[in-house]
Amino acid sequence: MIIQSAFRKSLQSQFIAKWNECPDQFPESKRQFNYLEKRIWEIKFNHFLRLIKKEFRTEKPDKTKILDRSKSFFEENLAYSKDQMQLIFSEDMLDATKDFIRKAWTFDSELSFEDIFQALRNLWIMLGLQSFFGKEIKTTPSLMAYSLLYPYTDNLIDSANINKNEKLDFCSRFALRLAGEQVAAESQIESRIFDLVSMIESEFERQTYPEVYESLLAIHHAQTTSLKLVNPKSKLSDEESFQIAIEKGATSVIADGYLVLGNLDEKQYHFLYEYGAYLQILDDLQDARDDYNEGIMTHFSKNLPHTKLDQLLCKTYYLGKSFYQDIKNWYPNELSFQGLIQRSFGFLILASVFQNQDDFSDQFIQTAERHAPFRFSFIQSKQTELAPFRQHLIKMAEAYKNKELVF
Repeated sequence: MIIQSAFRKSLQSQFIAKWNECPDQFPESKRQFNYLEKRIWEIKFNHFLRLIKKEFRTEKPDKTKILDRSKSFFEENLAYSKDQMQLIFSEDMLDATKDFIRKAWTFDSELSFEDIFQALRNLWIMLGLQSFFGKEIKTTPSLMAYSLLYPYTDNLIDSANINKNEKLDFCSRFALRLAGEQVAAESQIESRIFDLVSMIESEFERQTYPEVYESLLAIHHAQTTSLKLVNPKSKLSDEESFQIAIEKGATSVIADGYLVLGNLDEKQYHFLYEYGAYLQILDDLQDARDDYNEGIMTHFSKNLPHTKLDQLLCKTYYLGKSFYQDIKNWYPNELSFQGLIQRSFGFLILASVFQNQDDFSDQFIQTAERHAPFRFSFIQSKQTELAPFRQHLIKMAEAYKNKELVF
């Protein structure tokens, strides 16, 4: 059995040390794309977009055809390997996703499309972990419950209509429920949250799997601690803000791992710690401006009034490179997962620059753009063109919810 708090504290110190050692200069060796290469990528993307738009313009879009077009674009134009394609588009992954959507709306028909999508982001990480660890890919009761917990708790904690004391009172009651006590819910949303805990208990008996519940209490504690960031006048140091963020991210994905496997060994725990911590850093980097506007003072957002994010993004890049090397050392045979992680992290870092250009220097933006396969002006021109696709997806999801459509 892992003594989670002590082991996690040791990993936290190692992770912070890695961050502090990361260079803050732009990586000169990173591949660049010349103008001709960018135009070729853009032509391929325009072709894909025309095919998809044509399908969406029909009265009843063929979802199989849309999926096949997407697969072809990823494989033929973006050069994803067959193994990587299998991880993204496997039938098991798609079936588990559809099963989750159906069960989620059965559990609560008032969940919004945004809530469902937020829950899916966590579900896909857990399904990916099932595949990575050689488990059957499916939406288990625990995966469904844990994926839904955080739209509910996030909505409650982020609500402007609930004061801080009420939020802290909820956090105390939720901690008691996670610890196994029977607690009376004080609202409908709280009742649903407690029902989700019962769903996890139906799969993992507390006496047999105590570490599962220890991990759930750890992420809950990390989320409660993160309330300290919701203060524009926060006196937290950069290191304290960074520590709160990585603890929240790490404990979240560690809980994912326990709900997938039931128990973890030290290598699995270490891998999940770094995976979750780094995902949180990427998330905070992308959301820095939104967080600042909402008064959430993360390591990235709190620095916006004083400096650009150039150096912090470079450190984020090198930290991801270090984590990628750790994956290669821990799991040398998982080549498809390694490649997918590398691609995903690279895309998210470039997206952070494109989406938040006011927060980077002009020179940095120009340098970053040379390493992107598309011109930023091209991506910007497609924003309006891509907007209707979201509406189509929402309509398809709503039709599925109302049983008007069979996927």
